[in-house]
Amino acid sequence: MGYIQSNGLILDFETLKVALEKSKIFLLIFDENGEILKVSDNVPVCLKNLTNVFRILPDFSDIIKRVNKNGFSQDIITLHTPETEKIKLLTFKAKEYYWTLGEVITEQLLIDEVITEKLETLTMYLELAPVFFVVLNEKGKIAYVNNWTLEKTGYSLVEVLGKNWFDIFIPEDIKSTVKRVFDDIMNGRVEPRKTFENDIITKDGKTITVLWQNKLLTKNGKPFGTISVGVDVTEQKIRDFEEDILFSILSATSETSYHDAISKLAKILEEKCNIKRAIGRIQTHEETKFFELLNKIETNERDLYKTINYERRLDEKTLSLEMSYKALPKYATKRCLENIAAVILNFIDSVYYIQKLEEASFRDPLTKLFNRRYFVMMLQAEIRRIKRYGGDSCVVMIDLDGLKQINDTLGHDKGDLAIITLSKVMMENTRNTDVCARFGGDEFAILLPNTPLESAGLIIQRIIDKLDTLDIKEFRISISAGITKILPNDDTNGISVLKRADELLYKAKRSGKHTICIDGTEEQNNSYN
Repeated sequence: MGYIQSNGLILDFETLKVALEKSKIFLLIFDENGEILKVSDNVPVCLKNLTNVFRILPDFSDIIKRVNKNGFSQDIITLHTPETEKIKLLTFKAKEYYWTLGEVITEQLLIDEVITEKLETLTMYLELAPVFFVVLNEKGKIAYVNNWTLEKTGYSLVEVLGKNWFDIFIPEDIKSTVKRVFDDIMNGRVEPRKTFENDIITKDGKTITVLWQNKLLTKNGKPFGTISVGVDVTEQKIRDFEEDILFSILSATSETSYHDAISKLAKILEEKCNIKRAIGRIQTHEETKFFELLNKIETNERDLYKTINYERRLDEKTLSLEMSYKALPKYATKRCLENIAAVILNFIDSVYYIQKLEEASFRDPLTKLFNRRYFVMMLQAEIRRIKRYGGDSCVVMIDLDGLKQINDTLGHDKGDLAIITLSKVMMENTRNTDVCARFGGDEFAILLPNTPLESAGLIIQRIIDKLDTLDIKEFRISISAGITKILPNDDTNGISVLKRADELLYKAKRSGKHTICIDGTEEQNNSYN
């Protein structure tokens, strides 16, 4: 008793006992009645005083039956003496005795259960967690993607598994850059915990911006792939873009000078929003006012651009904004554009009121012509331009002949009619760039930018000719005018040029009224009449 012979090799109990004493595997020998004949020293405590295997496990007879039938039996049994123990057994028969090699696996099973439970939890988390989880092999092919990734991109697992990640998900314009980062990770050139941000393409062609953290997978010291965990930062990017744009626009529109504000606003719209044309409009019962904030589009190019319109209706007016572009920034949403439009509409509404106040302070209340203050401001600006760039610009001083006589004989209402009629004829026969002003009483002035003396004379003659055609029964409207050219050596306050024009005006009046006197060596002594 106590040996096993197989293929000429003889192993007795003592030899096996010594071989197993430092391992977790124990040995026991029993007969067909279950009586235990020998046990190794490392037998579990629950089996040390056992004399018959059937006493601790009545179903052990089934094990013996399987051994008799198959030559061996592998089993896991549970003992309750007093603590529950799981034991793995290998039982076989040698000659007339049964040999059992056993190992207590309670602890290992508990560990396996914990690991299995944790793996199941981890798997569930990866499938349900709102993050992108992607495993690539060393060639960049997809080994695993979680359910969130599939839902966000619109693909099924069958469509992407084993396919190249870069060919399916990475936009063409950044593909080489993203591949280079992957190569750096595979070659260990990327610092741990370093994050990367890039766009991915969904199945329907949309883009998602993802912030990634990547880990290199190694086996036996060799890299075989990467694990990448990413979060969708698209909405955050959209919010950041909108906040930046709105802050910039609000800062620009807060400038003290609305002219400076418009310049800064135009730059922001073009550089940050790709807007090439922005035209505001305010419509009231009396007028329609346009505000050209930005216009970089030629008339023949307008069909190449997309246009969006925004409108706000108030009780007394309607505000509208038209913006044109070819392609908006990728984070510029409909909501963002609506918020931008709201700020700009508020701005042009404010500018409209400021200009109304300016107009009130710069306009003659009777004629609606500019007043002397505004005229002098524009004259001084034109003198500075002439000094810097040169050119021909003229100043005209005009006197309404016989206004005092009309007032004295016909009444001031007829005098006002004469003043208003002259003002209307002046406006109808000059350009939008010209500045027509009433200095007060019967004195008027016109600033004619980029106009030589000869052309200026023709303009004033046209005004006189128009006045001559008017059919006013009570009186005849006539004017006298003096025309001079702005010189580079004129003082920037405009005193010298106004003095010359005034002297020419009085020369015209002395020559018989209804006359034009033009400055210059040849024209000095000649008049149109």
